[in-house]
Amino acid sequence: MKILLATLGSRGDNEPFRALALEASSAGHEVFFAHTLDLAADPKAPYTDLVLPGRISDVIADQGVSPVKALLSYRSVMKPLMDGILDASTEHILQIKPDVVVYHPKVLTAATAAHSVGAIALRAEMVPMLNPTAEFAPVGMPSWIPASWNKASYRLVNASMNAFNGKAKKLADLLGVRQTEPDISLIPVSPTLISRPLDWPEDVVMTGAWHTPQHRELDEELAQFLEFGPVLYAGFGSMKDSHGERRADTIVQAARSLGMRVLLVTGWGGLEPSALHESAPDVLIRESVSHSEVLPHCTVAIHHGGSGTLHAMVRAGVPSVIMPFLGDQPWWADHLHRQGLGPNSVSAKTKDYRQVAAALEEAIGLTDVVQVASLAMASEDGLAEAVRVMEEAEAGVHPFRAL
Repeated sequence: MKILLATLGSRGDNEPFRALALEASSAGHEVFFAHTLDLAADPKAPYTDLVLPGRISDVIADQGVSPVKALLSYRSVMKPLMDGILDASTEHILQIKPDVVVYHPKVLTAATAAHSVGAIALRAEMVPMLNPTAEFAPVGMPSWIPASWNKASYRLVNASMNAFNGKAKKLADLLGVRQTEPDISLIPVSPTLISRPLDWPEDVVMTGAWHTPQHRELDEELAQFLEFGPVLYAGFGSMKDSHGERRADTIVQAARSLGMRVLLVTGWGGLEPSALHESAPDVLIRESVSHSEVLPHCTVAIHHGGSGTLHAMVRAGVPSVIMPFLGDQPWWADHLHRQGLGPNSVSAKTKDYRQVAAALEEAIGLTDVVQVASLAMASEDGLAEAVRVMEEAEAGVHPFRAL
């Protein structure tokens, strides 16, 4: 079977697709993986890299994650970037003519292009936000809305997506395609964190998370740092704003008040350690680390609450505090707290180290609960489930068995 995967975004958008590319390749399928320059191509990979133009990381570096700045620069920055990405991904699909296309929701033209060459289109949502359910509200809705509004609130999310869907509509007219929606929705989320809603149709499949452990040998300094005393992991992935220096200082103060050492993982700029942090014996700074190798040595973590990072924390049995910035992060923070797996979120703009310290103490008190969830998550194989769905879809097998 010929499979084309298309994604764009931050590490949390790219890594799950790379994991799926490796899994599908190992199952004997011919895999093409289209992604932006944010993810380095791997010449040794068993799949074929298809590089899409541009870097999302460059946009974040220039304007941070401010929604206001994003809207103001949409026509001059984001629209040209997205147009190039959508044109390139469409061209790849039309040339390769895959049997199956799995795509990130932001690749708006993928389903249309897939159907034009007779391929099955599977949309992969990193967090459930487009398939209505009465059991929870979608990303972007405030946590206080009545449960009776849950299902109806998905109309607002789908309407906002349709507002940016003009290119897909033009492509459908050009190619003579009538079906522009996906055939199947894949939700690469752990059922340990979210139970599959009973009112979802059978073509919405919660596979479990897409994850491949990244075994990177720890450098000697990092290994020694993790060995002695309780360690707080602090990292905000692809998030960046104007509060990175203050945030780093607040977190270091909170860790010290609890007698902890702190590993500051700077990522794309959500933490900006000062010269004092760089020389402090109880602080270690890294741009990125392997979650698989580092987290098992940490007592507690503080992070932005992206889906991939959150899954990594629970998978490792590490309790955590979420400082959400935008997007799905407040949704995950609220959901984790409701599940009893984490404290209330803390503002990413807070200057009060005592508030951060109190949240960390509360999270540490939930260690046993998080470790039980970790054991449950260990029995899941989201990648194998996703490949099975693709194989059955291509073979015309229905319905799809959901976890």
